Order: sequence, then structure tokens, then C-alpha cells
Amino acid sequence: MWQLVGYSWRGNYTAFWLTKWYHSWPHVEYKSFTLVDSSFQPDSDEYFQTLLFLAAIPIALLLLTILAVFFYCCYGFCRKRRSNSIQRSPRKNPTSKKWVLATVALFCLAFIVIGFYGNEETSTGVHRLTNAAKDVDITIDEITTEVNKISATYSNDIPRDVQTLNDTFQKVLNQQDREKLLKLTATLSQHTTSTAQNIAEINRDSNSVQLNLTTKADDLESYDYFRWLGTIILFSLESIVCLIALCAVGKASRCLLVFVSVVCLIFIILIWCRMGIEIFITVGASDFCVKPSVYVLSQTDKTTNLDQDIVEYYLTCYPNSQNPYGSTLRDSQKAQALAETTLEDIKEITKIAYPQATDTLDKLNQTFQSTSIQLQSLVANINCNTLNNDYVIGLYSLCYDTITGISFMMLSSILSGLFFTVLIFISSCTVPVIARRKADYEVDREDPFLPPENPSATLERYSHRGEPRRSPQRGSGLGSPTIPDYNREPSFAASSVAYNQDYRYEDDPLLRRHGHDSPPPSYAYM
Repeated sequence: MWQLVGYSWRGNYTAFWLTKWYHSWPHVEYKSFTLVDSSFQPDSDEYFQTLLFLAAIPIALLLLTILAVFFYCCYGFCRKRRSNSIQRSPRKNPTSKKWVLATVALFCLAFIVIGFYGNEETSTGVHRLTNAAKDVDITIDEITTEVNKISATYSNDIPRDVQTLNDTFQKVLNQQDREKLLKLTATLSQHTTSTAQNIAEINRDSNSVQLNLTTKADDLESYDYFRWLGTIILFSLESIVCLIALCAVGKASRCLLVFVSVVCLIFIILIWCRMGIEIFITVGASDFCVKPSVYVLSQTDKTTNLDQDIVEYYLTCYPNSQNPYGSTLRDSQKAQALAETTLEDIKEITKIAYPQATDTLDKLNQTFQSTSIQLQSLVANINCNTLNNDYVIGLYSLCYDTITGISFMMLSSILSGLFFTVLIFISSCTVPVIARRKADYEVDREDPFLPPENPSATLERYSHRGEPRRSPQRGSGLGSPTIPDYNREPSFAASSVAYNQDYRYEDDPLLRRHGHDSPPPSYAYM
């Protein structure tokens, strides 16, 4: 990812333009609504309030979205009741709305793919960051271990062996050889003591550094794993909802569209809440990434006894920088070389005349060889190149990979949230215009037993049910109209004659005829 953002390997860290942009966001304290310093201060309550204020912006957008959906639902409900009270107009062609709904669903899928990429990029950056932190901890532990071993060797083992040589040479009968050997032994003790003092200075500083970065890196890895898994599940469910929306368009299913609308509202809540958390993390990390050395220097000053020059040497590691431990290490190596030379002089004198000192001299020689290797390894580890390389890799992992990945997820959250809102509105508009599923059998529209297509006519007919109605007289039309008696129990013959002759019931199949209702029509499936 570093190549995509114009990264080329440099000896020192340079801030990413994206982190500078996030750092430039106004840091407003939500209690007093005043601007505060945007420098990274995680222990400050005012700074924490500024991050909460920025994280609350997506929550405010979420509330506006919920209000918009609520008012739209109220408007649609009122519009539906009004349309039921008047005669329905012919259904419009829903093809255009279906195409718009399908297009919005496809755009949502594209934005979710962007979120998948950002999630993987964020996970990669966190993984590199934790590895760099563990490498720093390993290097510091190696330095501390080597310094402790060398210090223990020059403080305990070598002085004991030198004292053994001194006691042995005290018993030499030849006064000239005795004085010469004792003088060489004193010189050897002086060189070993000088080396021990130099190593003790480094040992004091190394023991004061207790970063425990491995524990913190393990905790960060555990958090990132659950974050990565939860984000994958959320994006997968969002993709499934978009696919269901496409299926609803293809099958013209009202139930699926209603289901999509409800689930989209739930995902809108999750998306905007997640974006608030992402803004909180991104702005805070960007404030750190703009000037990371300032915060590191302040923390090491609080937690360690190291001088600021020493910490700055490892953070910057310029080519012309002077190692603060360079002179101490050179003096230690020089003193050890003189001690080895002195030991060789003693071996030349005692090789033939005093064989009883051979074992002690061989032991001292092996000890000097092992400490020489340890000193060389200590010089390599205590140089700024190793620690600064891990420090720079950690910064680029956090401030380039992680910030870029979270930015892609934020972009996906914004676009997905907006398009899910549009998807709710379009689904609500598409549901009424989608025709109901047709029956599996054919219906004869000229059947007099079918209710009329106008629902108001059916209601009017049911309202006049049971009322006496007048019928015109046959023939010349003279005389008063007769009112049939519906409560009288007719005979079979009278019922037959009335049914065959009374034509006024032919257009009114639902009225009560002679004390009983007419049977409903029956249809046979073809």
C-alpha cells in the first residue's frame, strides 16, 4: 500500500498528507464549544472531548436520517388513506422505479467492496505495527540481557579468577618473577574494573527501560482480530441485503421489498455508529502521526530515567548522529583488549615455570573471548539503526496503512449509509406500484355475481341491504307499487314463480331473496 500512496523508503519518517488533513479538522470542546490545541494528548480531558465531538457528527446524521424516514412513512400512510377514499387511478408503470432500485443496490455493492478493501488494509497495517513493536521489545530485551551478562562477568567471575591468580603468584619463590606477575595481575584487575564500570553505566540505563510493548501488541492484535471479523460479518450481511433487493426487483415481490426496507434501517444505524468510532480513532491517530516524536519523548521522560538526547538519538538516527554510548563502548572494548594483552604476557611467564596457574589462565582466556563476542553484539544492537528501523516501520504501518484502510472504510460507510437511505425511500415508492400476484385461474369479468371494480359501489350496495325497494308495475304502469314481504315464509310454488318472474333481482345478486342469501359462484380450476 505504501507504493500506492507515493511512499519511497526514507531514513526518517515523514507525515502522510492524509494524516495532516485529519489533523487540520477543528478540535472543538463540546462543553464550551471552543477550539483547543490539536496536538496528541490522550491524558487530557479537553482533548478527549474534542474527539467525542467529532465522533458525534455521524450520530447526528443518523438521527436526521431516522427522522426523515419517520416523516416519509407518515406521509406515505396519510397518502394511502387518502387514495383509498377516492376512486383509484390506473396503476403507473413501475419499470423505471425498478431500474432505479436495482441501480442503487448495485452501487451499494460497489461501496461495500471498497469497505472490504479498507478492512484488509487496516488489518495489514495493524499486523505490521504489532510486529514492529515486538521487534523493538525484543531488541531492548537483548540489550538488557547482554549488558547484564557482561556486567555479571566483569563484576563476579573475572575478579574472582584474578584474585586466584594473585594468591597463586604470592607463593612464587623467585622475587623478581613474583613482583612482575603481581604487577601484571594488578594491571589486569585495573582493566577489568574499568570495563565493569563502563558496562555498569549502560546497565543502569537499560534496566530503567520497561516498555512492555509485547503485551500491548498482543492486546492490540486481539482487538483487531475481533474488529476485522465483525466488519467482515457486517459487510457480508450488507451484501446479502443488496442481493435480496435485486431479487425483489426481479421477482416483483412486495414482501422482499418490505423486508429490505426494514433491514436497511437497521444497517443504517450500525453504519453511522461504526463511522463515529472510526472518526474517533482516525483523528486521534492522525494527531499522533503528525508529530510522533513529541509524544514519545514526553512519555519516555515520565516512565524512564533516560536523557532526552538518548531517546532523540534513537528516534531520529541521522547519519551524522553521535551514539551516546559510543565512547563508553569504545572504552570497554579498549580496556578488554588491554586485559587480553596482559593475560598473554602472564601466560608467557608462567607457561613453563609455574604450571599451577595454567587452569586459571585458560579459564580467564575463555571468559574474555565470550565477553568479546557479547560486546560486539551489544555494539550492533545499541546502535540506532536497528531500533530506528523498527520505529519507522511501525509509524508507516500505523500512519499510512492503517489510516488509509480506515479512510476507505469511512468512505464506504458514508456512501453505503446514504444509498441505504435512498434504497429505503425507493423501496417504499416501489411497493405500491408493483401489481399483486395474479390468480392461477381465469375469472369471467362479466359474471354478475362478482363485486364491481369500484369499491365505493360495493359499500353503497351493502349499505342498502335489507331496505324495502320499490319496483315498477308491469303492463300499463297504472296503480301503486307493491312492496314484497321478505319476512313471510313462502311456499315452494310461490318461490318458484317469484324466482322465474321477478326480474328486478337479476342485477342484485347480493340482496336477500325470499329469506335466504344467494350462493356464491364457484370456479373450477383448469
